[in-house]
Amino acid sequence: MPDLPAIKKNTDIHKVLVVGPNGNVGKVLIPELLKAGYEVRALQYRSPVASQKGLDVVQGHTLDVASLEKAMDGVQAVCHLIRATGPGNTPFEQWFNCCVAGAANLLETSVQAKLKRFIAGSADNVFGHITIPHHGSLNENSPKRFADDYYGLFKIVEEEMCRQYHLGFDLPVVIARFGWVWTDEYVNNVAGTLDRKNKRIVQRMDLHGKPLVRHDVHVDDAVQGILLSLQKDEAIGQDFNFFSPAPYSSAALCAVLSSRFGWPVIEQKTDWHSWTVSSEKARSMLGYRPQVDLLEWMRVRLQREK
Repeated sequence: MPDLPAIKKNTDIHKVLVVGPNGNVGKVLIPELLKAGYEVRALQYRSPVASQKGLDVVQGHTLDVASLEKAMDGVQAVCHLIRATGPGNTPFEQWFNCCVAGAANLLETSVQAKLKRFIAGSADNVFGHITIPHHGSLNENSPKRFADDYYGLFKIVEEEMCRQYHLGFDLPVVIARFGWVWTDEYVNNVAGTLDRKNKRIVQRMDLHGKPLVRHDVHVDDAVQGILLSLQKDEAIGQDFNFFSPAPYSSAALCAVLSSRFGWPVIEQKTDWHSWTVSSEKARSMLGYRPQVDLLEWMRVRLQREK
């Protein structure tokens, strides 16, 4: 984690269930929860969860209500962090099962468990961020629009289900919204920017022919947002954008990669809009302080490869 004041454990929460423990956020969150003093349970589905002291594992998934009831026994908080497709033969079925059917089962089971916190991991896809122009930074009041893909659509539905379960059942929901999450694995191809096979760097251009500007987040800052959401009672019933300290342009990213590899930069046209996101609400209400400068982190991380 970044060099921040310790985020204290919520004394009303003893055990946290992490749904999606092997995802980019989940596998970093678990040791941080343990370090903060929480007991942790992981809902294991496809792949084994690494053993850690203070962690117990329940086999199951969100479409299996019986396994959810078992996983929920004795926990006071849930972190729902699945960002992968569920079963199905089409993208519609797969994302519906993940974001709607599975999330509905988890919400219903959570009501019965009388939780102290339900953290719903969401994404900037709910804004249709690459396919719709935005004037100024996106914030929590920006309209949610089905303009991206079924993931974006059903994340909108999932967020609204969470809000209604908070209003209708007093479920202590917090919606934690992230951009693309940078992890150590991200340096392998930098989301297609670093073409190691052909020894070239791909610079994405927006639909106006300018270097694409985007806003992502490092996993450490995403985890900081979740820990604050667990700690702060004022987070209940709210949604927050947890993003990096600043956006970056594809030109600036390519400059970092070029200084390391010296490979040619190839422009790639897209039909995407550029976007930036405000985390001001999380800063003011929760004390969120994103620490990781993504481009500097990338520069340092790539130096380790030498």
